[in-house]
Amino acid sequence: MATELADTSSTELGPAMELLNGIALSAQAKLGVGDGAAQAIAWFSVLMVVYIVVQVLKGVIGGAMSKKRTKRGNNLLFLGQCGAGKTTLFFRLRDREEKQVTTVSSLKMIRDSFQIKMGDEGATIGPLEVVDCPGHLRLRGKSTDLVPEARCIVYLVDSEDKPRLKDVAEHLYELFTNQEVMSLGIPILLALNKIDLPSARTEKFIMEELEREIEQMRVSRGATLDGQDAVDSYLGVDGEKFRLREHAPCPLEICRISVSKSDLDPFYDFLGSQFGLN
Repeated sequence: MATELADTSSTELGPAMELLNGIALSAQAKLGVGDGAAQAIAWFSVLMVVYIVVQVLKGVIGGAMSKKRTKRGNNLLFLGQCGAGKTTLFFRLRDREEKQVTTVSSLKMIRDSFQIKMGDEGATIGPLEVVDCPGHLRLRGKSTDLVPEARCIVYLVDSEDKPRLKDVAEHLYELFTNQEVMSLGIPILLALNKIDLPSARTEKFIMEELEREIEQMRVSRGATLDGQDAVDSYLGVDGEKFRLREHAPCPLEICRISVSKSDLDPFYDFLGSQFGLN
């Protein structure tokens, strides 16, 4: 049995050994080196060829995978901070409840597939896969994994909560520099919620605050990055202050809504443009 195995191994390795011996003999003839050095050169040459082939294959496969996604997904993704109204909107759309929906901040993702009735007109879209992503900062990284699945993103902002606008700006910066958002051009609706409240900030005020915060991040982060990283994460136009409508790297719409009062016409208009009406 041992003899049979040895013979089989020798037969299988025969062509490889012949190749190595051929390279070694060539090295001896051309370089005038001894047997040991010639064998070392032969092994080094073969390993270099194998390495180059592997790197070429990795590049080809990697390029094919990077080009694989050329279209957006089909989901409707809700993002925003805790208390901005994402979950209330989710259940109002799903259950079609006109009364006040009572919710608490969720620590887990909520997703379901259902038809959405577009206001009082009776038209519907869907069924759509709707995903409500938690707004907690430590869970926000999960939303990045959901971006490739999205046909569009609805980002809810609490119009009443001025201290949270800095966090909104940071999250928007992350989205605007997300490679999937940029390459697929995923549309984003910035929905300023709770406009029915007397203390709600105006659209102009919120826009100016967000632009100011993003501009500061754009300058500070750009100064700490070099080379391709700086190119990939750069927002806006060099030498100009950042403007949301003009400089967002994807289609961006801004509207004012009230989820609690079912004042959602701009939201429905956005969905109709992205998914079409049935």
